[in-house]
Amino acid sequence: MELLVATLAYTKPGRDADILAHIRLIFDTVRNAPGLVTTRFYRSQGSDSYYFMLTTWDEEESWRRAQERHNPRNLLLTSAQELLLAPPEQWLLRYLWGYSRPAASATLAALYLAAIRPDQTEFTQRGWITGLQRQASQSTLAFAFLARGAREETLATQEGPLPTTLRSPDPVYQQGSILLNLFSWASESEREEFFADPQYQAIHKFVSSVGVVRMLALEPM
Repeated sequence: MELLVATLAYTKPGRDADILAHIRLIFDTVRNAPGLVTTRFYRSQGSDSYYFMLTTWDEEESWRRAQERHNPRNLLLTSAQELLLAPPEQWLLRYLWGYSRPAASATLAALYLAAIRPDQTEFTQRGWITGLQRQASQSTLAFAFLARGAREETLATQEGPLPTTLRSPDPVYQQGSILLNLFSWASESEREEFFADPQYQAIHKFVSSVGVVRMLALEPM
């Protein structure tokens, strides 16, 4: 089963040119890793400065072999630590749902990171997927997915391989489940239409009632 690695780095303001050079170097390094399936890099919109990286690996073993040379978090810490506001956050996740409209080229994106109460994780997951399926049928989205996992530091305390499914009763996921939802649109008007839709508003209200949600505005690099 494919493994998704999500990395979020907040950077110091006024250092955009420097950090961008490092991010591009990291992108060039990671994309040559054995076992890497896809890479998607994003930068922030608005006044805050942050970068978001998504790498998908064909299997867990490929990710384990990548630790020394191709781990995005480690590469940021070794090459750009002086440009970071804090150590990067990194999550290991499994895909739950995805959508792609091939005719649309994504120019805008938004990331939702939700830390869900353990007793509400399965219920929230089912409700979130149902809402996404309904809204995606309207073809407003260019690309989107929902994934579930945990912080890398949490999983590091577990011995042995990662769980093969995020729906198992494994205590790591029960204690710290993260739901990550990425949305992409082809235009500003499509994004506005998506956010105005009652289905989206219902999903956001529902998820916020059972966990802590962060929303980050992004643009693809």
